[in-house]
Parts: sequence; structure tokens; C-alpha cells
Amino acid sequence: MAPKDGMGYLIPMRNQTRIKIEKRDSVFSAAHFLADMGKCERMHGHNYFVSVEVEGAPDQRGAVIDFNQLDSIVSQVCQPLDHMILIAQKSPTAQVATSGDEVEVKFKNKRYLLPKEDCLLLPLESTTVESLAGYLLDRILEKLGDVGGRLYCMEVGVGEGGSKMAFHQKQIG
Repeated sequence: MAPKDGMGYLIPMRNQTRIKIEKRDSVFSAAHFLADMGKCERMHGHNYFVSVEVEGAPDQRGAVIDFNQLDSIVSQVCQPLDHMILIAQKSPTAQVATSGDEVEVKFKNKRYLLPKEDCLLLPLESTTVESLAGYLLDRILEKLGDVGGRLYCMEVGVGEGGSKMAFHQKQIG
């Protein structure tokens, strides 16, 4: 039975297919801290893994997107985060300043002075897995460019080990 909208009208169905890439081996390892989040305020690290699911219209070959191309793009956007200290530049509770070769982060009674080359300043309010999933989704879409034209939806999941994972989804077309 075809789905209906709130007024009872049929919703047009589109020909769509969903594919998923799941990288369970360590996609990137990074350190971070979460201001105002209890024990997570301490600097700590994770071996993060990423999943990407896309939905779209298959092309004349029957493919939504080339798996290898998407896999390569996921690796490209994750690589800059690997073995870095992830710092949320837009944190409402932490002050982040750079000077020369150093990054200084202050919040509550903590002060970190870190080598700039070891830090990745992200345009985020926090470095939770939820925020990282949204950040990676946007980077993947940028890299896809015109190739993403047949896609309707993308969902990126970021896990920090075990069974903890967060997802960010965006409707594209």
C-alpha cells in the first residue's frame, strides 16, 4: 500500500536504493575532551569507526554510487582527524586561543597548552560523536560534488568503540 500524507493524498514513490559502507576497523584514533560533561572533561581518546549510508536513484548501470569511490572519500575525510587532539573551536564553555605554535584551551579550572601541530581545530561546539557525525557528513558531501547528484539522503554514523554510536542524517534532494 502506497504511503499517504496527512491529508490522505498518496505520496509519490521514487525509485530509490540504499547502500551502506561500514568501517569497523579503526578509521581514526583521536583524543578529545568534552567541557561540562563530567568524567569526559578529562582528555581521553577513542578508536573511532564510521558508517555511511546513502539513498538515491540508481543510474543506468543500476548503481546509486560507486562503492570504491565512496569508501575512498570516507577515508580521505577521516584521515586528517587521525592521531590528533580534536578541539571544538565554537565551544560555548571553553576558550580556545592559538599563538605561534601553541593552542591554549581553558574551561572551568583546567588549562591545556598543546602543540598546534598535534591539534585539529574543528568548527564545532563540541567533539561528541553526534557533532563529529555531522561534521564528517558535510565533508563527504563536499568531496562527492556532482557525483552526489543522484542521492536523496545521506546518514553518517560515528562510533567510539563497543556499541556506542551516533548518527547524523541529511536530506539532499
